Amino acid sequence: MFLSRFSAIQPLGLWLCTLLLLQSTTVRSQSPFFEITQKPAQVAVTTAHPLATEAALKMLQQGGSAVDAAIAAQLMLGLVESQSSGLGGGTFFMHWDAAEKSLTSLDGLSISPLKTTASLTTDVDGSKLPYEAMGRGGRSTGVPGTLPLLAKAHAKFGKLAWSALFAPSIEAATKGFPMPAYMHQILSAPSAAKNYPDMLGLYFDSDLKVKPVGTLIANPDYAKTLQNIALKGPSAIWADGAGAEFVAAVQKGYRPSLMTEDDLKNYQVVEREPLCGPYLRYRICVMAPPSFGGVVVLQVLQMLAEKSNLGTDFNQAEFAHAFAEAGKLAQVDRHRYVADPAFFKVPAKALVNPAYVKQRAALIQTATLPSYLPGQPEAVLAKAAPHSSPQTSVANISDATSQLAVVDAHGNAVSMTTTNNLNFGSRILVQGYVLNNAMTNFTTSPKPGEVAPNKMEPRKRPVTSMVPTMVFDESGQLVTLGGSAGGGQIVDYVAANLVRMLANQLSPFEALAQGHISTAIPNRVQLEKGTSAAQLANALQTKGQKVEVVTMNSGMGFLKRKGDGWIGAADPRRDGVAWGFSPKP
Repeated sequence: MFLSRFSAIQPLGLWLCTLLLLQSTTVRSQSPFFEITQKPAQVAVTTAHPLATEAALKMLQQGGSAVDAAIAAQLMLGLVESQSSGLGGGTFFMHWDAAEKSLTSLDGLSISPLKTTASLTTDVDGSKLPYEAMGRGGRSTGVPGTLPLLAKAHAKFGKLAWSALFAPSIEAATKGFPMPAYMHQILSAPSAAKNYPDMLGLYFDSDLKVKPVGTLIANPDYAKTLQNIALKGPSAIWADGAGAEFVAAVQKGYRPSLMTEDDLKNYQVVEREPLCGPYLRYRICVMAPPSFGGVVVLQVLQMLAEKSNLGTDFNQAEFAHAFAEAGKLAQVDRHRYVADPAFFKVPAKALVNPAYVKQRAALIQTATLPSYLPGQPEAVLAKAAPHSSPQTSVANISDATSQLAVVDAHGNAVSMTTTNNLNFGSRILVQGYVLNNAMTNFTTSPKPGEVAPNKMEPRKRPVTSMVPTMVFDESGQLVTLGGSAGGGQIVDYVAANLVRMLANQLSPFEALAQGHISTAIPNRVQLEKGTSAAQLANALQTKGQKVEVVTMNSGMGFLKRKGDGWIGAADPRRDGVAWGFSPKP
């Protein structure tokens, strides 16, 4: 049983999609774009917002590559889904070159500045700071990496002129876009006007109330920023005093940032070898550390394959319990072993080695374990250091971030997960875009003598759950790609939906509407409120699970091969759509 896209999961999202579809009827009636939830297309895009999907398709219609389309979509998301991602955030990127049969992954995560303290809750004089006061504001902001990543990806795989990719977003920022339902929902929280002072001019009326859904929102500052970058190149984002304006913004308020303009200008994108592992007859490839998401997803899938006698039905308590136990075991491993590999020797391949994961799967019993300890993968010394305890950050309970996936007419593909970290990041707005609060993803307060691979250090990348994914069959053909938004629960969303699409052969449309199960929060299992997953609460409790039923606003997006084309879906809990077209011979 699955929930319909048109159910009560997110009625506001449906309302917005209807509004936007009506708004774009004239444009789309003259184009070959169509919904691909069931009808396959040779060219396919799924993003978190209709205007971003349409911007990507326009690039593909002009003969652009999958990368051109992904860049155009991201630039639009920075406008219409600014709470989730944009120029002020960080990004993971995976690209499949169909002709060369090569997979490339780029790390454009936000990083700490050269000058840092021991942790976000440690001041420059060593005194302790309250975490609740540090989760937002300048000190929480990392050096953004999204634009440098987009520029590097375009240099390697782009076909259209750099400036052409900006046209749809510049137009929308200038003329305005309808206030999205999902953004409206976030800004309607109690004390929103107080919490988002930099957003008042854009999203609130003169009475400090959020503008109604559908109200046209223009962002001339963002349009100007995009125009400069389009004409002068990526470095223009810090030129003509823009870098100084950025630094000044993060150095205001409670505990200013230690960032400098040199931090901004010296940012480096890192190309990483993808991390791959088996699941059934497939090869799953994900982002390597500092993504802990990749390690967790590959471990969970392999553990579930080892427990094949339990089936693959999430509506059965036995399988749901095994999924939760696999998640807990994978999470303690990632806390102990995953960090920025430039600062910590991460045994990534050993962690997902089938022989090691088989040992971990053997620990799963019919009831919960008395404790969950990290294992000792082959690459770790036999005499391991004391393990670190899980550090829960705000990101673990956030539904921020955005996911997009693209396949072009030549079979080249992009899966990209992009983020400002928490919704509206640091809540600072500069030059029309929102700044991240990625520093909250470091270990909050390392204890004396504790192994803390993810502790804060200069120019270090904090770990992240983001896990853009590509799936290949036994012949090496790309068959599925995508990922999810949703904070720490991303790993559960991605792993579960790969099971549904690959083991149970559901379409993305069917899979993405299923209820969620998550172990992202230590020592508990979260079940999605209002779905069939919530009905498992009693059965899981009898197995010893500590259960809570909560709203889980994921942000998934997947494409799946069907015949000679692709079908796909965007998460029904948000405002996204999956559209495509088939070029004429």
